Amino acid sequence: MPRRKKSRLRARLEPALLNAGLRLLTATLGRLSWSAAQRVGRGLGALGWRLSRRDRRRTLDHLALAFPEMPESDRRRLGRDCFRHHGTTLGECLHLFHRDCAFVKSVAEVRGWEEIEKARAAGRALLLFTGHCGNWELLGAAVNCRGLGMAVVARPLDEPVQQRMLTGLRERFGTPSIARGSEGAARQLLATLRRGDALGMLIDQDTKIDGVWVPFFGHPAFTPVGAAKIALRQNTAVIPAFIERLADGRHTVTLHPPLDLPDDPTAATALMTAKIEEQIRRRPEQWVWMHRRWRRQPDGTVLR
Repeated sequence: MPRRKKSRLRARLEPALLNAGLRLLTATLGRLSWSAAQRVGRGLGALGWRLSRRDRRRTLDHLALAFPEMPESDRRRLGRDCFRHHGTTLGECLHLFHRDCAFVKSVAEVRGWEEIEKARAAGRALLLFTGHCGNWELLGAAVNCRGLGMAVVARPLDEPVQQRMLTGLRERFGTPSIARGSEGAARQLLATLRRGDALGMLIDQDTKIDGVWVPFFGHPAFTPVGAAKIALRQNTAVIPAFIERLADGRHTVTLHPPLDLPDDPTAATALMTAKIEEQIRRRPEQWVWMHRRWRRQPDGTVLR
């Protein structure tokens, strides 16, 4: 068979097989307990560490950039823990397809809810920002199960079936998705804020949208600036929100006091990014080190 036909066939088969596997896992994990689903996911993450040479290499390269003083053996241990964490997160999310808000409240404690109440009492719109720390999908479920009414702004996944699964999971817990950069997204953003609901935004990835260069672990990183621009234009209360998994398998969501943003969007983005870095340093194994966070550099070079 010619190579071109093989690659086309592979391009069709791989998503189909992955989607079938996700459906099977979703059905299976829904029958298990929370802790059992976590153990299955952790095992998948450990397998991913062994099999995914590219992502393993990127993880170790990025850890070396962020923690040059850390011994290589410790970075390898941290990399393995990172893969296990994300496998666990997958197991948790697939398990949640079979659960409700009462269950979410039993596994995720929300701290700092008074910050939401104070901002609303002052008549301010709300923008919660976070990074890909902990189980960020569970974060959205936890705050909306408390009645926040938050819509998340995110880039749609490339694979339509997986995107439908993801939006379905969010909507199960009252979290609508606004497709970043799509036609009508700006109107949806403004309508959400004017209703008194909240926006949730993740701003810790190098993506093909309007961005600025800010420091991240001592290196320039191209960072989305949209959250800062919206916050400054709409005078929103900008609340750092983070979730982390505890040793017993439960989670803690922490809502911090609103930031006093500088008027310059770049400086505001740098401050928000610094808060994300603080959380990553707190629980480094619970961030996406395989993401090419520093792939572009200000001088035009592209890192692998």
